[in-house]
Amino acid sequence: MLPGTPAQTPTPRKTLEKADQLFLTGEFAAADTLYQKVLSGDPDHVHALARHAYITLLANRLPAATRLLKQVLRLDPRHTRSISNLADALWRADRFAELAETLPLVTKDGPTATVEQLRNLAGRKPYDISGPATARIPFAAADPLPMIEASLNGAPPELFFLDTGALFALNDDYAEHLGIPTYGYTLGKTMYGEHKAYQARVDRLAFDGGLRIDNVPVHTIPDAIRLAAPDGRVTRGAIGTSILARFLPTLDYPGQALILRRDRRASVQARHSASLWFAGDHYLLSHGTVNDLDPMVFFVDTGGGDIGFTAPRSTFTAAGIETPAGEGLHTVTVPEVRLGSAVRHDVAGLAGAFPQWFESDFGFRIGGLPTHQFFKPYALTLDLTRMRILMEPTA
Repeated sequence: MLPGTPAQTPTPRKTLEKADQLFLTGEFAAADTLYQKVLSGDPDHVHALARHAYITLLANRLPAATRLLKQVLRLDPRHTRSISNLADALWRADRFAELAETLPLVTKDGPTATVEQLRNLAGRKPYDISGPATARIPFAAADPLPMIEASLNGAPPELFFLDTGALFALNDDYAEHLGIPTYGYTLGKTMYGEHKAYQARVDRLAFDGGLRIDNVPVHTIPDAIRLAAPDGRVTRGAIGTSILARFLPTLDYPGQALILRRDRRASVQARHSASLWFAGDHYLLSHGTVNDLDPMVFFVDTGGGDIGFTAPRSTFTAAGIETPAGEGLHTVTVPEVRLGSAVRHDVAGLAGAFPQWFESDFGFRIGGLPTHQFFKPYALTLDLTRMRILMEPTA
């Protein structure tokens, strides 16, 4: 080495490769330990810093994630994943003015929002909650999904289905009926295909018992996405994670009620628990497994109707579950599905329903999706403060 030449610290390649392998399989905490080890020797290592920021966002630590993502973008302004992750962090933190500046830079997988919608919310307090400390909202129906009544902008109450795999959404015809103005659209992906999701604002979302939320971002969904209750009424939209995450929520399937606690640090006891991670603008993730496979990342989506589990074909094959060849939907029975410490046997499954793009588009593999029938024995609590899923079997 020539005199005066600064010493070069070699990239700890094996540490980074191991961290990437752990990240790909969803072992986020273990991966983060190794990414931080790399950063201790090279604080400006973009890849390690971006992954550390991503895992911090998955852990829903929004202020820290935002700071780290901005640090990545100072080093690499075109880091695509970090741009979209920053947009998601700002969306979840209600920092809509900043998000309006960031959103045009997002080229893939941005939050379900438009700049016009965000600017329309300027000067308003989004998700302005008033009413009781705890609201117990009875299910109007329990199948094919839980449904509750809610009133929008003072209109008579209507039915909405509960779905942790969704945001707050209105059917196109109901949004038009209420005269809700829209502010551009994004493209939504569902099992019904791709559709235009028009972005809007609901001034008041009210539930029985006096709980009220003002200035709520919302988007539209096709009229085909609706459910019928036993009394013949049909749903007008979905109440999903963008609403539930404002509370410490419990979907009490045996008790037939949605419980919304304004104190998100309240204590809830349950016999079963699982990890909780938060991706994108509404995707709740955990760890589970099928039969005797190694643990994998699951998408916790309660909106699957009359089934309890779906997965990529690769998961069914690895678990020894035969599925017919070719396209289309095929019913299967899954001998064992685990989510954290909760175990269900002989679970009704559906092959061919898992969106192909969803398996790897987040940069790690999502191997399964427990849904409605899996959760029916439990009071399901989503603790987004402690980042745990709680499942209490109740009589």
